[in-house]
Amino acid sequence: MRISLLTLALATAFTSSPTPAQSTAPTTFTFASAPGRLPKNVIPIRYDIAVTPNAAARTLAGHETILLEVTAPTATIQFNSLNQKLSNVLLDGKPVKSVESSDEQQLTTITLHAPAACGRHTLTFDYTGKIQTKPVGLFAQQYKTPDGVEGELLSTMFQATDARRMFPCWDEPAFRAVFKLTVTTPASWSVYSNMPQASRKVDGALATTSFEPTPKMPTYLVEFTGGHLGEISADHRGTHFNVVAVKGQEEGGRVALATAQQILDDYNDYFGVKYPLPKLTSIAVPGGFSGGMENWGAITYNDQALLVTPSSTLAARQKVFWVQAHEMAHQWFGDLVTMGWWDELWLNESFASWMTARETDLRNPDWRWWELQDESKEKAMAADARANAQPIIQPVVNELDAMNSFDPSIVLDKGQAVLRMLENHMGPDTFRQGIRNYMKKHAYSNTLAGDLWNALDAVSSKDAKDGKGGRISAIAASWTTQPGFPLVSVAVTCGADGRRTALLTQQRFLLQGLGTGKGLWQVPLQVRSGGGPAQAVLLTGAEQRIDAGTCEDTLTVNADAIGYYRVAYDPATLALNTRRFTTLKDGDRIAMLDDQWALAQAGAAPLASYLALVSAMGGVQNARAWDQITGVLGTLESYQRGAPGHAAFTAYARDLVRPLARQLGWDARPDDTPGVQKLRRTVLGQLGAWGDPATVAAARKRFAAFVADRSAIAPDDQLMVMSIVASSATPAEFEQLHAIAKGAKNEAELRRYYQALTSVRDPALAAKVGAIIVSGEIPKQAGTARLPLLGRMADEHPQLAWDLFTKNVDALLEPYAPFGLTFLAQEAPGLFWRAAPPEQLEAWIRQKAPAYMAPQLALGMETARFKHAQAAMMRKAADAAVAAKVTAR
Repeated sequence: MRISLLTLALATAFTSSPTPAQSTAPTTFTFASAPGRLPKNVIPIRYDIAVTPNAAARTLAGHETILLEVTAPTATIQFNSLNQKLSNVLLDGKPVKSVESSDEQQLTTITLHAPAACGRHTLTFDYTGKIQTKPVGLFAQQYKTPDGVEGELLSTMFQATDARRMFPCWDEPAFRAVFKLTVTTPASWSVYSNMPQASRKVDGALATTSFEPTPKMPTYLVEFTGGHLGEISADHRGTHFNVVAVKGQEEGGRVALATAQQILDDYNDYFGVKYPLPKLTSIAVPGGFSGGMENWGAITYNDQALLVTPSSTLAARQKVFWVQAHEMAHQWFGDLVTMGWWDELWLNESFASWMTARETDLRNPDWRWWELQDESKEKAMAADARANAQPIIQPVVNELDAMNSFDPSIVLDKGQAVLRMLENHMGPDTFRQGIRNYMKKHAYSNTLAGDLWNALDAVSSKDAKDGKGGRISAIAASWTTQPGFPLVSVAVTCGADGRRTALLTQQRFLLQGLGTGKGLWQVPLQVRSGGGPAQAVLLTGAEQRIDAGTCEDTLTVNADAIGYYRVAYDPATLALNTRRFTTLKDGDRIAMLDDQWALAQAGAAPLASYLALVSAMGGVQNARAWDQITGVLGTLESYQRGAPGHAAFTAYARDLVRPLARQLGWDARPDDTPGVQKLRRTVLGQLGAWGDPATVAAARKRFAAFVADRSAIAPDDQLMVMSIVASSATPAEFEQLHAIAKGAKNEAELRRYYQALTSVRDPALAAKVGAIIVSGEIPKQAGTARLPLLGRMADEHPQLAWDLFTKNVDALLEPYAPFGLTFLAQEAPGLFWRAAPPEQLEAWIRQKAPAYMAPQLALGMETARFKHAQAAMMRKAADAAVAAKVTAR
């Protein structure tokens, strides 16, 4: 790192960068030019699929009738298949010449006796296939209910290229078709798919159920779930809603049932295109995968993201809302209008994430959701500040591993943040009109980014005088087609009349090597002087001079933290903003805290400049700001472990946080907002983790009451109290904690209680926790909990966590299919960086990850090496900050 050169004097450097190139017309979607391996001269129009799964044998038998449109004479028909054997293959009722299926290529090629003429043809065949045991294709999911009943259900997960595991098909998103599914299952099962049931016929122990035909859609959105399931339902404004869960647990879907109706009303209004299916089913799968999958009309969720019980926390209820809002947004972005190829996945995911935050904030204003989303934006910016970062639009070369070809932090979190910035720049009403026009024009079809930009260009302002000049397509292209983001440096001059002028310059912000990165952005700034309204400014070149209010007022260049960029203020402006920090609006404070910490990490600002902002917070009760602060202090404390300055820095951190903790107290008050409640848990939890004697004693007292009476601590406070106790637990206390975890009444409690166990610091107790994490004590359906639990131990017990990860890697990653390789290559180095030198980590991962994951591994190793360098730098900076504090006393 060139730390000696990275100072805030960079504000006026790098002014000779090139100006943005003139943009060309955005590329729009055409079927003929859509990427993919399959020929475009044979197009499926409609599938009639009949399957009979044998769950016990993990096999299935099927029959397909596919109506085809042949656009150019051909003697071969090629489509996708995997682990299937085709028989009785007929075209228009006549046998074909040959059938060759390759599992390696995931292709079947049918050769005809004579070329098929242009027009409609019918392909029929029987086939056999496999039922999977991990969440790809049609998979079997084992579960155990809270009362100990064991069972199994079948469900599907087809994104991106796994529909071919259940039925042979044209498994690329551009090949939209109608699907009519028929399934034969045990008669005692309930079965669900995208559309309502059309008929059901019982024959002894079996039942054959046919579903109504779907709209035209891509294969990855087809859904089937069957098992011993129960449901609750409601009809609302012409749509039938139902929530499905393992029988006996369906009542946990009451919150989700009401939420779905609310969200659909809002989305119908926002998009201007009414949800087109007659029903919306939400299916709770016990385990199998994390989050949800947006199958059109039949969304599947990990049950922990859909069901609410009396022991659910506010955070769990919030998760139910935002995961539903995300998957339901996909019913438009992704389902009604689908990206043309997987390199445009952001058209699905970025928009769903942005719409989710917008809807969550709209319906739950006391959650202050946009402020909380700053955390996901910061995660994206940390990923995006790497030299090897990907752009939002990332080329997908290997379609068979499309879901591991993109960085989720970039596509979901950066994409959401950029869209919010663009919406704010255009104005929400104008932006919405563009989205409505886009939906109407491209319904039941596919798009590229250019189709969206054309729709937004058509409605956007062209008046440069209002600060919103420039075509939105040109602005957006600078954010979606190149990696990274800018650091906007601010250098202020004051006139004799007291008016302020600011010189703005931009350069790419990098974690390491700031000043060496390339790139230029059209940056929609929000500039605020004092407490006035934010003014829109579009920074289009390497430098730009603007009027910036009066010199006596504070100045913020990312008002309300809406922008996706960093800001570096000149020393005088930073000092003024620091002195008046409590007078800034909450979003402005959050943006300054984020930026000053990022600059300190990059070596472009002294750590003391960030800590001065922390000291200036005083008693301001803002949950996101203090989350950010305690997170940074926690990072610094972890870097000091084993170093001589650890005790002094921990005491310093406690002193910064303790006044707020005393102000908030332990006990909830009737007028507490959700943010204040969260803030209380944050500061008390951190004080306990830092060994504050009074906090630990108070937590132990409450834990003793909880041991005697499980209602003594509210669900929202249980993790905080139990984690404090676990961090300094005696063997006897550990056994009490373990017994509570083993006695969890449901999976929500199980995840909470075992998470608390991972806070233990005693090495012998930590070894016990590690063994528990990889044991059968964690049930199969909670398999997605194992890796996060292990990750929580990696900070305090890095070698133990790494050893457990390497010995159990396949089992730990299996529930995350098809994203396991992304975690292995891209996330594991940054998580386990303390456990071994970077070259050893990289060598081990290279042995496990395929060669095509090299770009993702490069990202992961860049993070690991940065953390090694940052730890050394920050230990010195923290020691200096503590010494300066002691001297000042």
